[in-house]
Formats: sequence, C-alpha cells, structure tokens
Amino acid sequence: MINPSTATVVALFVRMPVPGRVKTRLASHFGADAACGLYQAMVADILSNIAACGYPMYLFHDGKVGSELPEEWIAASSRVIPQEGDGIGERMAAAFERCFAAEIEQVVLVGSDIPGLDNRVICEASKALESNDVAIAPAADGGYCLIAMKRGSYGPEVFQAVPWSGDQVLLATLARCRNCNLGVTLLKTLQDIDTIEDLKAYCREPNDAAAKTNNCLIAAGWLLRPESL
Repeated sequence: MINPSTATVVALFVRMPVPGRVKTRLASHFGADAACGLYQAMVADILSNIAACGYPMYLFHDGKVGSELPEEWIAASSRVIPQEGDGIGERMAAAFERCFAAEIEQVVLVGSDIPGLDNRVICEASKALESNDVAIAPAADGGYCLIAMKRGSYGPEVFQAVPWSGDQVLLATLARCRNCNLGVTLLKTLQDIDTIEDLKAYCREPNDAAAKTNNCLIAAGWLLRPESL
C-alpha cells in the first residue's frame, strides 16, 4: 500500500553549482561566478514551486558526494541521490527506475534551469497522468523540461535512440511513446536558459513565480523592476 503522501514524487535533476561547470555558455556574458549564481537562483525558485505542490522531492545530482550540495537543497529534499548512467537518457531512465522500484506510483521529472516551471505546471503534469500515460512540458529549443510517467506505463524505451544533443528531442520522444502505445499529454512550452538568446527570451516574459531568478536578473541589469515594466 502506497502512502498517499508519496504516491507522487518530483525528481529534480541538478548539477553541482560550481563556477565554470554550470551555465558555461552564459559565463562569457556574465562571468563564471555570476552564471553560477543565476543557476542557483533558478534552482531555488524550482524548489519553492515544488514545495508549493506538496509533493516529496528526490534530488538527483551529478556529483559524487551529495553532501557537497548547498544545505538548502539538501534540506528541501526527501532523498538525495547521485545520477546514474553515461548520458542524459540513461540518467533519466535510471531515476524513474529508482523511484518505481520504491513503489512510487507517479514520477514527475524536471530540469533545474527553467524559471517558467512553476507549481501549476508540476501539478498539471501529475493530474494529467490520471487520464494519460505520459505528460511532457516542451522546451522552446525542441527538447523538453518536464516528463512525468506512472509506474504501470513506464518503459526504458522512451529514453532510447533519442538524439539528445539536437532540436529533435521532443519529436523523437513522442515517436518513442507512440511506438510503445503510450498516450501523451503535452503541457505548455517553457523557456529553458542555456544561451544568451534564451535569457533574452525569458526576460521578455518573466515568470512571477521565479522571484529569486528575477531579482538576480534585475540586479544584473537584464530585467526591469516590475514597477518599471
């Protein structure tokens, strides 16, 4: 019997917040320290929005020792788990398998650089699984920033033979879902932030639920204060 409080878990993928290791394509505009600070602000906002949903959060990190993560990340997590696998597809599949092995019924896996990913989108993804097998929030670059699946519908094939480095990630994943006879709910498209063009696009339509990210961008002069918009 699954405890109702753990029937749905949010799996958050993060990178160790080390200057020069995160948001490297933004570092040439911000500097490595500022780019890392922006990344930490985005993670802080996503943690707040996950908490607003009321779901437990499993933090999957790309380091070797979870204790090296910021204390507030650890405190917000029900579990801190190292990512496993050689590529992003293998790592996501391993995260789903880890959660489903613990008899969690639904897993909503999200990335950590999408300030538009607020609690409404996360809750919508979980609710969508009541009537479909998979829920996906597309990213503006042709990938996706959230994928949710339920235990009875999961198959690792969804993450196999996908060209992860290009702009066909979403299309290839949808094709994999069709091949597995999985019904998919598409949520709204969101803006992840990898490049300066991504950042400019986000600043044109900032998310009110991303307060720390917005304050960071205001301080850096990329975003106007709300009263000035």
